[in-house]
Amino acid sequence: MPTIIDQRQHTYNPIRLTSEAKFEEVVFKLSDQIFGQASIYIPVKRRIGRENLITIPDGYVVDMADPGLPKLYVVENEIVSHDPFKHIGIQMLKFVTSFDDIQLKVRNFIMEYITSHKRLLARLEYSCKKSDSRNIDEYLDRAVYGDFHGIVVIDEAHKELHRVLQKINADISVLELKTFESESGARVYVYDTLYDDDEEVETNTKKKKSASVSSADIARRRSRRLQCDTIIVPAQPDGFKRVFIGENQWWAIRIGPAMKDRIKYIAAYQVAPIGAVTHFAEIADIKPYKDTGKYVVIFKQPAVAVEPIKPRDTRFSPQGPIYVQKDRLLNAKTLEDALK
Repeated sequence: MPTIIDQRQHTYNPIRLTSEAKFEEVVFKLSDQIFGQASIYIPVKRRIGRENLITIPDGYVVDMADPGLPKLYVVENEIVSHDPFKHIGIQMLKFVTSFDDIQLKVRNFIMEYITSHKRLLARLEYSCKKSDSRNIDEYLDRAVYGDFHGIVVIDEAHKELHRVLQKINADISVLELKTFESESGARVYVYDTLYDDDEEVETNTKKKKSASVSSADIARRRSRRLQCDTIIVPAQPDGFKRVFIGENQWWAIRIGPAMKDRIKYIAAYQVAPIGAVTHFAEIADIKPYKDTGKYVVIFKQPAVAVEPIKPRDTRFSPQGPIYVQKDRLLNAKTLEDALK
């Protein structure tokens, strides 16, 4: 892993936490940044069902970023030293296969925890009021009684982990949380987020993730991202012709866990010398791409050409996925217009 140099020229080197309990403390500390301030993270250290029925998750996340569509995620916090099959895979498999049978117990446990913490209860009530639910009980039911969604938060994700999770055949995403430490013992963290919103746009003048993004910035970006239904991907000439046009798909895309269900369209930004969004397609399916932790997007029909949409600022050249609204993109005169 690379080192980090902050604005004061202090150097932070990567370290590995050897205690899962310490790692869980970090996840709890950063839960608002990783999952969002419109979420509720619940650390779990008690059994909800019989030992032979269910494993013990490390946490739950109630995602309320979109108040009308609350969603529950089951969270496992892991360190890379744990066996991806015996430790992580089996735990997640047990929970996936048992979840439908114990949803009531999960729901009651979550409500009990939230009502015993005023700050979390205030969040639940606030989001409930912005929805069409009659009360917080009905609102929480909408989050819990749905399809299974899982998240593994880990300090380093290897291909073996992705391979194991694919075999489970459930909606399980992986978020990395890396720790860096200076000579003085100060620590910073670099982490993936639920909505992949730690950066608004990666450009050719900013290729590295920021280790510290303000909560206000994240909230602003997430608010915009919640309106998005389209992902723009940069494409080299050969890959564009061979895959985007020739195979009606695009692969090895990083997509945030909460965005997989939201994006319905994909657009290709052809890099220089074209330097513009030129083609657009409706998405038929999104599947894991091999054992990379990324995804392959399959089109419903061949991509159609659109009037080229170029960046106004020539320094603006997407290096990674960008989320936008379809209508805003197709009506934009410049790429920046689509991001307003």
